[in-house]
Amino acid sequence: MECQACGSENREGRRFCSECGASLASACPQCAFVNEPGEKFCGGCGVSLAPASAPGASNPETARTPTPSPRVDRKHEETEATRRQLTVMFCDLVGSTALSERLDPEELTELLAAYQDTCAAAINRFDGYIGRYVGDALLVYFSYPQAHEDDPQRAVRAGLGIVEAIGVLNAKLGQPGITLAVRIGISTGLVVVGDIGKGERREKSAIVGETPNLAARLQDLAEPNTIMIGATTHRLVEDLFICDELGPQQLKGISEPVAVYRVREESGVRDRFAATVRRGLTPLVGREEELNLLLRRWEQANDSEGQVVLLSGESGLGKSRTLRDFQERLQSELRNRVLYYCSPYHRDTPFYPVIDQLQRGLRFEKSDSVAQKLDRLDSVLSNLG
Repeated sequence: MECQACGSENREGRRFCSECGASLASACPQCAFVNEPGEKFCGGCGVSLAPASAPGASNPETARTPTPSPRVDRKHEETEATRRQLTVMFCDLVGSTALSERLDPEELTELLAAYQDTCAAAINRFDGYIGRYVGDALLVYFSYPQAHEDDPQRAVRAGLGIVEAIGVLNAKLGQPGITLAVRIGISTGLVVVGDIGKGERREKSAIVGETPNLAARLQDLAEPNTIMIGATTHRLVEDLFICDELGPQQLKGISEPVAVYRVREESGVRDRFAATVRRGLTPLVGREEELNLLLRRWEQANDSEGQVVLLSGESGLGKSRTLRDFQERLQSELRNRVLYYCSPYHRDTPFYPVIDQLQRGLRFEKSDSVAQKLDRLDSVLSNLG
């Protein structure tokens, strides 16, 4: 038996090399798979590695040779199809054919790579999943493989992020006569997610249903650097974004007219609860104990005993609703409040809650220049003395 470490020959039966002391692996007599010393069955085919019994012996432990187990090729293991609600985004580059006529193939390749990287960065920020690239278009899933309670909102924010990032990319490229633009369609609905096809033609994590088709048709309807959404998506993000209602539209391949909305910008409402407050709230029920505790802590604070309260709980239990009721009960007493809001969309932005509160307090607009913001800051600080 040859040692794999030093090449020395050793007699059969040795477990360690007589020259260097290394373990002597044993090759399976049936499939030549190399097994570690002391292993009873081959890791390649399942055949027993025990020494053969002497003639006439009937020891079942040494004579048994199990049937080789079939190998499982993990590369071709299929994903089980699942039915789920998904928000699908279809993002397409405008005028790619014209670009291919004007640019050298290598220049076009670099340009498309920069475009895809820019889109991917905006999508990843909101935990979107790029299902596949279709030429210069991207098919993106929100709620797969990881689901969030606000996936439709994430999809729209990602779309707005892409449009903004493409503008920055154009300024960075600085190529005269070449301006990139995108069209985006977003739809929400039930789909089936799973692998389609066999062998090399198998498509992993494909989605089947009306939703991706509707997203593609909405994208066809969009003008450059605009976002179109369907009725279901609009209902789920209503009040969070300012949208233009375009009325029922007849889309190719869809029998009935579809209600279409064009997204313009964020409305400034912080979250779904704030949007619900605008439409009116039902009476609060079952939170008297928590409210009374908050009111007692407020009385202690008024008596110069500083208090800190942490109100925690699972999503949807009513934390924001409880605080809203608490603030309403103290409306006449609350003279000055400073509110900071964290955001899962800005987890990589240092001090975002502080920055956001200052921008809102100073009434900064996105269109304001740096000079306008400085003038506003100077004016507010002067009034404060």
